Amino acid sequence: MQYETIDELYRSRRTLLEHLDEQGYDTAPYMKFSHKEIMEMVKAGPMTGAPPALQMDLVSKDGLQKCMVVTTLGKIKQKLNPFTSKLVDSEETSFDPATTELIIITLEPIAPNFHAMAYHFWSNKKTRVRYFQAKAIINNPLKHILVPPHEKVPKEEETALLKQLYAKKSQFPLIRFHEDPIARMLGLLPGDIVKITRPSPTAGVYVFHRVCVP
Repeated sequence: MQYETIDELYRSRRTLLEHLDEQGYDTAPYMKFSHKEIMEMVKAGPMTGAPPALQMDLVSKDGLQKCMVVTTLGKIKQKLNPFTSKLVDSEETSFDPATTELIIITLEPIAPNFHAMAYHFWSNKKTRVRYFQAKAIINNPLKHILVPPHEKVPKEEETALLKQLYAKKSQFPLIRFHEDPIARMLGLLPGDIVKITRPSPTAGVYVFHRVCVP
């Protein structure tokens, strides 16, 4: 495998781990790795296109949530449903949609059918699935200089927020589930509210909200 691909896998893995750490997952068991180790993981051999050595099984620091991260080297665009189903429906993985989310890293660009499949699993099985192209998350889009801070509003705070703003969710601007790269990084689901804080020349900061929709 070319060095450029190994570098993509290395850098995207580090970005994702740093992000998941900020989201409350214990990433310590996977943080110490090198380009050489990524290459050895790839050489360990694929299983249905996804080398088992590259898989990461993370647990949140409070022990309540889990995240399965699978990196696939094969092309899965045309077999997205069976590939994903095998991970979430297999007895071997013991995947519990109520407590576990699935992140799939691929070398392919994320096409519209990836967005549709993520929504299919959420709407039909309440399974949280996120697809990322490795190259696209070499740098965290949430930390781009042109992207203002985004923060998911906890469910338990939504009622008070709507009351405070004298607003309904339907009045907020929209952010597309999975299709929007920021919504995908934050793991937003349809119905979630995101708080966005922009700099303002007059008020210092300007806070507004968007609601996630399919």
